[in-house]
Amino acid sequence: MRLERILEVVYTKPWAILPTKHRAIQTILEAHLERADFLRPDFLNEDDCTDNSNYQILGNTAVIPIEGTILNKCSGLEALCGAFSLEEFKQDIKDVAARPDVKNILLNISSGGGTVTGVPEAADLISELANSKNVYAYTYDCIASAAYWLASQANGIFISKSAEVGSIGVYLALLDVTGAMENEGIKLELFKAGKFKAMGIPGVPLSDEERALMQASVDKVYTNFTAYVNAKRPAVTSDSMQGQMFDSDEALKAGLIDGVINDVNALIDYLNK
Repeated sequence: MRLERILEVVYTKPWAILPTKHRAIQTILEAHLERADFLRPDFLNEDDCTDNSNYQILGNTAVIPIEGTILNKCSGLEALCGAFSLEEFKQDIKDVAARPDVKNILLNISSGGGTVTGVPEAADLISELANSKNVYAYTYDCIASAAYWLASQANGIFISKSAEVGSIGVYLALLDVTGAMENEGIKLELFKAGKFKAMGIPGVPLSDEERALMQASVDKVYTNFTAYVNAKRPAVTSDSMQGQMFDSDEALKAGLIDGVINDVNALIDYLNK
């Protein structure tokens, strides 16, 4: 993946993720930007992504892990930052859908979310698969934001007693460094064509119209996100989809999960009966 695309994704795209996870990605990226070998072609090679989405067949159940920060596809650097490739995940879903020996699919999730790109398409595949096979989601840890978007399309969601779910929301964060640049005696001269071209570029404050456009983009993704959740879980209210996290007791009351199971192996054994 080209460096420009990495920077664009991290700093300018809408995210459905826990803010703490997003900041961790930024911190790792900023540390690597200072490394002399960072721009080596092999370091940024898109084919260098760790394959972390391979599934296991246990009895008649396929266990597919969803771990780390969700991206549509990832490079070596992004894998180093804990990225999970939706491109590989979607292929796994297609593979298990075609296997007659697989009756159940368990999405074993530990993720605080990620970028939005690719998530609706992956959610559609899960929803379609759930019409022909038993699809369940489970976590011992966390199913948040984009990860919950995916999990919500399963036939059921189960978590351990100390796990958390939720963070149904979307955000886009831009740093306004105009004042800092002025204090350093730096002034940006921008020449452009197109009213919204270069929107958000460092050194140029956003206009009210640009802010409205960005907010509209975030609102549209959020509306899509909540529509997916309510399509499968109509009992989940708007009050439960305001970006907050829920423990197991709260999540059960809010209709975000279907039960509490402390051992994933016990769930797999039950599915294989």
